[in-house]
Amino acid sequence: MTSRIQIARARARVAIAALTGEDLPDSVRNTATMDFADADDAVLITRDRDLDPPRQDGAYRRLIGVHAGGRDFGPRHNPPRRRIGRELTPDEEDALIESVFRTRARYEAAKAAVARGELAAAERHSWQRAMSASLTLEEAADWLDVGTGRVLTDLAFGDLFAFVCDDELLFPAWQFTDDPDQPSLNYMSSLVGAFDDDMHPTSILGFMTTPHSYTQIEGEPATPVEWLTAGRHVQPLLELLETRRLI
Repeated sequence: MTSRIQIARARARVAIAALTGEDLPDSVRNTATMDFADADDAVLITRDRDLDPPRQDGAYRRLIGVHAGGRDFGPRHNPPRRRIGRELTPDEEDALIESVFRTRARYEAAKAAVARGELAAAERHSWQRAMSASLTLEEAADWLDVGTGRVLTDLAFGDLFAFVCDDELLFPAWQFTDDPDQPSLNYMSSLVGAFDDDMHPTSILGFMTTPHSYTQIEGEPATPVEWLTAGRHVQPLLELLETRRLI
């Protein structure tokens, strides 16, 4: 028996494993490829006609929970840009090596990786991880056992978080829980306001699923998701996000 939350958790594990290099069993990867409609606890959720999500430019701005004022992060609206630039002078190279790379060998390796297109490939893979760890509007409604209109209402008040990808709302899976009495994390409205508009959805995924020494549970660094799931206050997370904004 495979539930919707097992599928979502498997998707999130696959996304995180791509970052950490964790070797996952085939069972987890197979579960991650399942559709929510095929879960044993799936329910039929229809889209509410009167609250059909807006599709025109800027229409998401009135929804507080939509990241970056409805900016579309999808590849269709953000085609790859050819990187052009002049060659660095020897003095500029030396300064860059001293401040960033520490050794010329590391600098030359980075230059070669960019030339081979590895940086662009890594950016594409990061985006794919964020996509695979997110739910559509219908999937979010299915998870919460409510209509899509209720999901949009919660999004309008900032009680849920979503970003726009090629004119479609996507809801990161990290914000949902398996607690029927509290199906989404507390303090979402506070977090929504703290995510800087320049934070890419992949960066937000990384922040929420990475252990931080600033948020420790029983002496061990905890991820923001674990921190909030344990009933801790959101303030340390807001401080981390504000620090990130300033540096």
